[in-house]
Amino acid sequence: MTGPEVETSLRASAVERRLSVRRADAEDEVRRLLDVGLSMMREHPTGDLRVATIVRAAGVSNKAFYRSFGGKDELMAAVADDGARRMVSYVRHQRDKSADPGEQVRLAVRAVLHQARDQEAATTARAVLRLAFRSPQFRAAGGYDVQEGLADVLAGPLAALGSTDVERDSLLAACAAISLMEHHLWREQPPSTADEERLVGWILRAGGGD
Repeated sequence: MTGPEVETSLRASAVERRLSVRRADAEDEVRRLLDVGLSMMREHPTGDLRVATIVRAAGVSNKAFYRSFGGKDELMAAVADDGARRMVSYVRHQRDKSADPGEQVRLAVRAVLHQARDQEAATTARAVLRLAFRSPQFRAAGGYDVQEGLADVLAGPLAALGSTDVERDSLLAACAAISLMEHHLWREQPPSTADEERLVGWILRAGGGD
């Protein structure tokens, strides 16, 4: 069978195939730039970086860089956004290791506090937070809200535990966990098991799980 519809379909398939290759290349270049940007911010907390240095380390061209980002500040905002999303994704993954809602809360809190306990994770968390605090592009573009992301992770377990106001309880729990993590992170003092247990107990009581 031939005709305009088949020809259009074949033409569309050819175009889509070409665009798919370009999209994959673009995603790879952006991923490399984000990874290098984060790595360099871990090594140089003051943020005194040059685009030429980032591009060279990422193995991409200047043209490829400026096709993706308007400049270094825009890249740093994207690094902060990506880092925040990765952290919440990690917390969600840890939460899902249990089906029990109370244990899910415990695992989620432990995953958040891990950012201040583990040396490698702490170095990355400090870099991401510094970028988020410093970057006007991150705020202007509506960069990823870690508290809201974590609240979403905690909403299901708290609902299962009987919370009568899941939205408010999950956000309060998320803000408390992030605040405790940051408190220890900037002081470079790992939170204790007692800190973790106290926070988990408070969340469970507030959420109706105790």
